[in-house]
Amino acid sequence: MHEYEVVAKNLIGEYGWMFIGAFAVMMFKDAVVNLYQGLAIFVGNDFNNDDVIYISGRQARIVRVGFRKTIFYMTDRNTKMIVPNERLKILTLEKRLPQNGGKEYLKSGTDK
Repeated sequence: MHEYEVVAKNLIGEYGWMFIGAFAVMMFKDAVVNLYQGLAIFVGNDFNNDDVIYISGRQARIVRVGFRKTIFYMTDRNTKMIVPNERLKILTLEKRLPQNGGKEYLKSGTDK
C-alpha cells in the first residue's frame, strides 16, 4: 500500500492525490443524492407512470420514473423532457385529482 502512495505522489505531486480523492467523494455524494431522490419518488405514490400533470402550466404525461431521472411527454409540442430527479423539487408540478372520489361533496339545498 505504501508503494502505491509513493507512486501516486510522484505522478500527481504532493497534494494532488487529495484533490482526486475529494473529487471522487463529491461524485459519490451526487450519486447517493440522485439515488435517494429516485427512491423518494418510487416510495411515494405522488407520481405514477401515465399520470397527466402540469409543469409550470404546461400539460405533460409521465412516461417513466427512474432512479436517476424522470421522463415526461410534453403534449403541447409533442416532445419528451428528461429531468434528473434532484431537479424535480425545483419544478412546479401540479396533478389534477379526481374531485372527491367522484362523489358530490356538498349537497344542494334542494337535495335531502
